[in-house]
Amino acid sequence: VLFFIGFVSLAKAGDDVMDWAFPLLATYFILFAATVLVVRAIYAAVVERATDIIRFSAEDRTVSLDVLTFLLIALVFLLVMYGLGFWLSSFLMLSLASIYMTQNRTRYNVALAIAVPLAACIVAYVVFQHVFYVPLPAAHWWPLGS
Repeated sequence: VLFFIGFVSLAKAGDDVMDWAFPLLATYFILFAATVLVVRAIYAAVVERATDIIRFSAEDRTVSLDVLTFLLIALVFLLVMYGLGFWLSSFLMLSLASIYMTQNRTRYNVALAIAVPLAACIVAYVVFQHVFYVPLPAAHWWPLGS
């Protein structure tokens, strides 16, 4: 899989210096990581070392549910980002993820799980909009975002 991603990225890379600076460097790293993994697998097969058997425990099921829930939250974020705008959808996604991942859901922890994403979105807004001037999707579902 890493070889496929690396070769597709390598084929799509441009000739400009800016295309080379990060994307090609990341592509070469992916190809290097793929090579290291293949060499390790071949070495383990040649040495005939027994591979570790991964068992799926009840604790792993809980972790898998957490990962799946966060994946669904991120997917909904991607789907509503252009409708609600980047900042509102980011705040909602970060808040939902923080509340979901909070183990002890006291009133204080839930308030904290909302306050921290709000502060992070405000700081990111100032940095992205007023320092770096990064264009981000505006809201299309409500009139104030246009």
